[in-house]
Amino acid sequence: MGGEQNGNKKHLTDAVSVYTINRDMGRPPKPEHLRRSKLFPLRLTPGEMRELEAASRKLRETVAAIFRKGAMLYIKGKGGSQPEKEKSR
Repeated sequence: MGGEQNGNKKHLTDAVSVYTINRDMGRPPKPEHLRRSKLFPLRLTPGEMRELEAASRKLRETVAAIFRKGAMLYIKGKGGSQPEKEKSR
């Protein structure tokens, strides 16, 4: 009885190729001004990296995105530390 059941299996669909090759596949290329091609090396302590990784998970952002957004906030003066004013003598 067991052998008969194995021999009577039928596939519901024929083999289908789900991969097609098309020159229009994938994401269209980004314009040059939107491509992130510049690297900025940065040294962090293990503790700083742990904090950033924890924040990254909590915020659901990449560490790189946190740095980018944080840098822009700092530059625009919308948050973070402000540059110290020149001390008068």
